[in-house]
Amino acid sequence: MARGAERDVVGEVGSAESFWSDRCTLIRCTLIPGSHILGSHAWRGDERGSAVSVFGLPPMIDWMLAKTPKLDESGLTLLVYAGGTTVLYAAGSSAAWSTTSSLGRFAVVGSITLGIASIVLLLRTKRPSPKRTVGTVTAMSIVAVALAFVATDTLPGFLIGVLATMFLGMHIGAFWSERTAGIWVALLAVAAVFGAAVGPFGSSFISYVLIALGVVGATEVFGAFARRMRYSATHDALTGLLNRFGFESKVEKILPICAARGLSVSMAVMDLDNFKQINDEYGHIAGDVLLARVSKAWKAELSRRDVVGRLGGDEFVLFMPGVLEAEAWQIIDRLRRAHRAEWSVGLVCMPAARGWVEIYRAADADLYRAKRSRPRNQQVQRAQQPGSDETEWRIAR
Repeated sequence: MARGAERDVVGEVGSAESFWSDRCTLIRCTLIPGSHILGSHAWRGDERGSAVSVFGLPPMIDWMLAKTPKLDESGLTLLVYAGGTTVLYAAGSSAAWSTTSSLGRFAVVGSITLGIASIVLLLRTKRPSPKRTVGTVTAMSIVAVALAFVATDTLPGFLIGVLATMFLGMHIGAFWSERTAGIWVALLAVAAVFGAAVGPFGSSFISYVLIALGVVGATEVFGAFARRMRYSATHDALTGLLNRFGFESKVEKILPICAARGLSVSMAVMDLDNFKQINDEYGHIAGDVLLARVSKAWKAELSRRDVVGRLGGDEFVLFMPGVLEAEAWQIIDRLRRAHRAEWSVGLVCMPAARGWVEIYRAADADLYRAKRSRPRNQQVQRAQQPGSDETEWRIAR
């Protein structure tokens, strides 16, 4: 949405806060070059949008997200997995309960108990789902998979264990980093093969190899696809920075952590000066080159703690958790020295408990105060190239 149109809507509803959280419905779509629209979602009032629909998951998951506000997409999909596999473990064992050995019955009870405990743990968590909670439930699910293999002596029960293993591997690949996912999937493969070897079902050695290859393959393929889709949905294609959706998602996850520790946060909204005039005079390609080079220069000056994104056009936003105003201005000075392009900035420092919308609104208001304080007749600075009659706006560093 263009800034002018956004401000018109804000004026109609009375305030920026009501624009963001009450009156207006925002529709988010992800377009991948060479493909159709993968998904879209909206939120109005107390409804929450989610990244699940962006990744092409069923609309049922989006509906369940609205019904379980404490869970994000990682926790919710793990909740669905825990509930579904628990039911399948119980159904698969009930048919052959009379012929099941004591060890098998203990394994059945253990797998069902772990599934119920996982569901309770996830329902008691807070949004966003903490990595510790998701990790604990993942570990419990791995043990439940091994027990399911130990308990079964029928082909349907064995297939249930195989499917549970592969689906858990897909969840690990989708929501964990590549390095951490490798550790989890190794544990899952070992647990599944061990359970199948100990269990009474007479499977051959090749079955163990296929189980291990299946879970590794499912994790790698689905994980690579999910990471690519997540990157496309959360990053700006031109600059490689976070887009509005990715920036909001990341900041909303960081703010509760800072608030729990009593930290203040700083946010800067930055806007390139005379960018429209550059596009009109030198073409949009020159403007794109400028945006890409400025973004690259800024990223080189920031630490891993800082979160920078491009909200649209020539507007950027920088979130600095745990940074006070004096240090924030030092970071802004480093960014000014990183590239010769000229830009205006609005900066605020607030307690993390204030929330993303309030912090952004204050920084955006400070930006416009800075713009109004500049002389109106300020023109685009040009650098005269030696030995040439042509003038060129300073795009290169």
